[in-house]
Amino acid sequence: MNFSMWFVLILVVIGMMQLSPAKGQYTGPTLACGGTSLVKTTTLLTPNNIAANGLTCVYTIRSLNTRICQLRLDFNSFSLAQPTLDPYPRCINDVFSVDNLNFDLCGENSGQHVYVPFNPTSADRTMTITFRIASRSQIPTLANPHWSIRVQQLECPSGMAAAAKDATRQLDTPDMLPLMARTLSHGDISLLAPTGCLQYFQDNSGTVESFNFGNGIGPYLGGMNYAICFHRPRNSQTLRILPTTFEIASSGNPTAQNPGVDELCYSSVAIAARSEDNLHIPNAVVRLPTLPALRANRFCSNSLSNGEVDVTAPGPYMMYFQSDQLFDPFRRETGFRMKYLIL
Repeated sequence: MNFSMWFVLILVVIGMMQLSPAKGQYTGPTLACGGTSLVKTTTLLTPNNIAANGLTCVYTIRSLNTRICQLRLDFNSFSLAQPTLDPYPRCINDVFSVDNLNFDLCGENSGQHVYVPFNPTSADRTMTITFRIASRSQIPTLANPHWSIRVQQLECPSGMAAAAKDATRQLDTPDMLPLMARTLSHGDISLLAPTGCLQYFQDNSGTVESFNFGNGIGPYLGGMNYAICFHRPRNSQTLRILPTTFEIASSGNPTAQNPGVDELCYSSVAIAARSEDNLHIPNAVVRLPTLPALRANRFCSNSLSNGEVDVTAPGPYMMYFQSDQLFDPFRRETGFRMKYLIL
């Protein structure tokens, strides 16, 4: 059988797979629970019927080639059970987890996105995304979960991919995948997040919020530590942040002199059982209604409510959110929602 006949046969087999979603394999632009995706962009969908006794749903993403270095996940909709509060806000009943992501998610996260490192090799080219859903018959107070998550494979240029994964490892030979699944995605360069960024905002304006912010109820999850990054155009001078909600636990009560910054949020010496939840905005200058311009780096309590933050330092625009594994019901952990402008 010559090459052309083999190629036609392969296309027919793949087409049959795409028409058989019940088998959970190669279901085209959307991916069913238990399925494997071989395409650049796919959307993970909630099963039509989630059993009353719970569900574990695993999606497998197979890289198009070994130059794939990141996945971008966009949460078109995401509603799972709220985190439990004992001993701190964490995902127990419903849990969303991704290989190479060092924390779980739950609660309300529609509109959020995350970047996840992907390091495929010729021996292992897959990553899994898992939902573990609690039994609604055992916990009838839990609302029904639903999700729709767009997953996009992003390709690094060959040299960049090799450096990111292992400078001494050579890329393998061209992958023997069907032509429809191959990519020469040089356009991905503009979509790639800087290394280490969990979230990357590329527009000149938008909204940033903590995970599980929902309708302003929270709480944010404990045990998190991640970077939020912004694209900085060549002629940009300022990152301006305009908080609409800001409520993060602090180690003590704010004062007229310290509304909830730096030492009140993060001690220079680690102290057990001391709250260290904070939003770290390096080189920030804050304008508040009742204080002169304030220079600070770490923020907690309600310190940024009704404020305006400017960052004019050189270098990348980044900020960092950290939450500990403590919870004090008398210090609200709603989280933050902020508008940003690149000026």
